[in-house]
Amino acid sequence: MSRTCPECQTQYEDEILHCPEDGLDLSVVEPDDELLGRNVGSYRVSRLLGKGGMGAVYMAEHPVIGSRVAIKFLHQQYATDKKIVDRFFNEARAVNVIGHDNILKILDLNVTDDNRHYFIMEFLHGKPLQDLVLPDGPMLLEVAGPILIQICEALQAAHDSKIIHRDLKPDNVYLTVHKGKKNFVKVVDFGIARVTDDAGVSTGKTQTGMVMGTPAYMSPEQAGGMTARIDARSDIYSLGCMMYQMATGRLPFPGTSFGEVLIGHLQLTPPAPRTLAPEIPQAYEAVIVKCLQKKQEDRYQSMREAHDAIAQVMDQLGISRDLPIASADELAAAATGTRTRTNPEGISKTPVRTALPRKSPATPARPGMTVATPPPPPPAKSKAGQYVVVSAVALVLVGGIVALVLQQARENREAAVRAAQLAAQRIAEQAREAAVRAEDEQRRLESEKVQLSVVSEPVGAIVEATWKDGVKAAVTPFDLAVPKNASVHFAFSKKDFVAWATDVVADAPKVVRASLLAEPKPVPPVPAIRAADRSNKKARASEKDDTIPVEF
Repeated sequence: MSRTCPECQTQYEDEILHCPEDGLDLSVVEPDDELLGRNVGSYRVSRLLGKGGMGAVYMAEHPVIGSRVAIKFLHQQYATDKKIVDRFFNEARAVNVIGHDNILKILDLNVTDDNRHYFIMEFLHGKPLQDLVLPDGPMLLEVAGPILIQICEALQAAHDSKIIHRDLKPDNVYLTVHKGKKNFVKVVDFGIARVTDDAGVSTGKTQTGMVMGTPAYMSPEQAGGMTARIDARSDIYSLGCMMYQMATGRLPFPGTSFGEVLIGHLQLTPPAPRTLAPEIPQAYEAVIVKCLQKKQEDRYQSMREAHDAIAQVMDQLGISRDLPIASADELAAAATGTRTRTNPEGISKTPVRTALPRKSPATPARPGMTVATPPPPPPAKSKAGQYVVVSAVALVLVGGIVALVLQQARENREAAVRAAQLAAQRIAEQAREAAVRAEDEQRRLESEKVQLSVVSEPVGAIVEATWKDGVKAAVTPFDLAVPKNASVHFAFSKKDFVAWATDVVADAPKVVRASLLAEPKPVPPVPAIRAADRSNKKARASEKDDTIPVEF
């Protein structure tokens, strides 16, 4: 095991508790994991960039030419799960098939000798689109337009290769610097992408009724678990959710629960964008609204159509499709990988070095101070001259002491800040580890779940199933796996039918069946009969009854 100094990025043996380079206390730094410093292919793993539910991403460098890549490793606990391994490598295969400049490039994929699955990606210097969406509120079309144009082009290339992304969102769109221009798009994370057949219909083994993707940007067919209907128009709906958020500063369905968001996608109409941000051009609002139609046939039928509609609005308003020129700081960051104020996710340019344990010098120079050899003293001429020299030396010494004290105070403050940052990093790492443990526990519970088949007459009812610590919204028929003995509440609804609900205890596999009744049609009103008419009718009836038949 080793520790990496977060200041100078030098790696030391685990027993070294202070960095000789800058004096930083390494005892508060978590020991590095075994992947750091390891050679994978032609690259040496140098830094952890982040962890997710399925894997972790590291930065790695070529030891000879210095080029950088990102390596994504599948978490070791999933190495024997064939379905998860296949899904992990699906991202690399999907991206390799597409081959578009606006899609993150996958360079290699393999398995290490100790059964660690990984693939190597190009290393991106930039930030996710989400960083622009959250802090700045509504985004002007002058900024959003060129970004959206590139996203459409990237996804059209994917669709041409029969691949549907299924998880398009601002976090999966990275903005980089390219050829002196900023906001060059890289679409990432094809981890749940799906291959379609020549007719554009989804193929694969995703179970019917399974909801995959990010709820806030999920198409109605995804939200309803209708996997067979997912096609290129599903990505267009997700694009519409992004456009809505970029234009208004909020999501179309900002629900407080998973089920509430899915019901919004399935049944509700979001507020018109211009009611939230009146400055949105009317023609642009029409494009957003068309992307967000519930029925697939009512949306744009291809990303190319969406691209052309956005471009037409920009042309009508005189908005340039060109990307903005990058600033000097952004160009420098792209060239070296340095961190800038506009690039909080950037990587420091300081290279990782491996150092052997070494002793610090007895009196190391303070950073920022220069130690000079004093010249030989001049020959004594008079006591006055000596007093002048002594006074000068005293002033120099006092100045040096003051500078030393100030430098020490500054370093103490910096060390305190670094210690706080490291403590925060450690807390974040512990949180990530807790999340991984929670996922392991969830996998264990999966094996103890009970399968419920949910059907309705007629089919196509929207169902929200809720149980302790769980909720799912889907369209009948579908299958649902819940913890054994869980009490599940099912709420069925369908247009023109009476809503119905039931509670089921999942003590064994069973069918949950709902027979929905049609809403009663209103009975037409009976016309009122005037009193005079009623009297006349009674009189005629009386005359008829009083008639005596006569026989001849």
